[in-house]
Amino acid sequence: SAASPATRAAVESTTTAFHQALRTNDSASFFSYVDDNVVMMPPGEAPVRGIAALRTWYSGFLGQYQTSSLALTEKEVEVGDQWATETGSYEWGLKPTAGGAEVVDHGHYMQIWKRTPDGHWKFFREIWNSAAPPA
Repeated sequence: SAASPATRAAVESTTTAFHQALRTNDSASFFSYVDDNVVMMPPGEAPVRGIAALRTWYSGFLGQYQTSSLALTEKEVEVGDQWATETGSYEWGLKPTAGGAEVVDHGHYMQIWKRTPDGHWKFFREIWNSAAPPA
């Protein structure tokens, strides 16, 4: 069954805030949207399972890069009562923390969002693949 307009609006505002936290390197805000049992599947790496492991992965990543830009296009959001999926294309600008030229990655992603019993939407699963040639 299709979700109500209010439910769809809640999903859209949550995913927008989540991506804005990534865009501004705001890890506290970013993790406020993450489910404890998250699984993230980055390209070329083993899946990152659970919020503690994601915190470790993310802090390691931020030790090397800061997000300088993030553009999401071709977004498609499917919303049900308890689950939502977002798919699209991304272009992610990354500035090395050690200095040097910005790296721009681009590709496609899929996220699964889960509704909690209190009605919030949490980042539950993600996989993305890079269409950029390996650095």
